[in-house]
Amino acid sequence: MLAIVGPTASGKTELAIRVAERLKGELVSMDSRQVFRHCDIGTNKPTRAELRGVLLHGIDVVDPDAPFTAADYQRVALRTISEIAGRGHLPVLQGGTGLYLRAVLDGWNLGGAPPDPAFRAALERRLDEEGADALDAELRRIDPAAADRARRNPRRLIRALEIHAATGRPPSEARTSNPPPWSITVLGLDVPLAELDRRIETRVQRMIDGGFVDEVRRVRRDFPRADLRRLGHGYPEMAAFIDGALSLEAARNSTVRQVRQYARRQLTWFRADSRVTWVPPDLELAMARLGAGIMTAEAS
Repeated sequence: MLAIVGPTASGKTELAIRVAERLKGELVSMDSRQVFRHCDIGTNKPTRAELRGVLLHGIDVVDPDAPFTAADYQRVALRTISEIAGRGHLPVLQGGTGLYLRAVLDGWNLGGAPPDPAFRAALERRLDEEGADALDAELRRIDPAAADRARRNPRRLIRALEIHAATGRPPSEARTSNPPPWSITVLGLDVPLAELDRRIETRVQRMIDGGFVDEVRRVRRDFPRADLRRLGHGYPEMAAFIDGALSLEAARNSTVRQVRQYARRQLTWFRADSRVTWVPPDLELAMARLGAGIMTAEAS
């Protein structure tokens, strides 16, 4: 199995498509936002034309107002990977959600705790009223190791507290590992920061020009209970523009700034994973770095 990871706008999807074309592969998305239906522009889902006939799994799984956890992703991904392998094709995971990559490759036991909507809503209210530091302090009293892993990320803090409430166990104990017996190569796309920043700014402008504001209007109209923060950077900002709280330029600039910050957090996450081999986003150079195993698969 192959995984192509890296920060947003580094070229993961295009390279994954080209590798899948070369190696008879099918793509499995590792993007925590592309799971949401009706959120195409803001999550940068590839179009049919861009996919060029390559199958892409793991997108459009749930509506924007439905819960979806790392455990849900793990179940979907493992089933999909097995189906792809059963067809004699190469599973190619691609995306920038490091938590999803670890959940699959490390075989995390995510506690078997389905989300409790009422409990989650209470935690989200506390997050709004008290901030992430309060949830971090509570989790740190329960499980310091889990708090360190959460890194004050609101979604991870909430999920860890959910696991504790549902199982009565520290989240780090619930999250034991049983790695699947796969041969895996992980490529990380190495793009200079200045170039990455330029690409992010270009992408955000392209999203706005392509109808992002109208997409946010439709999501708010059709799914009024959806939490726009869960849908990713840009959705709250475009909503603020629609409501007259921000100019379009301010919404755009805020989105660019937040995506750049997120890209740096992604780099930090993936650079801490020793399995990642860093390559430029170039097909031939990437193929050269894949090693004898992938080249043998290509020849077969």
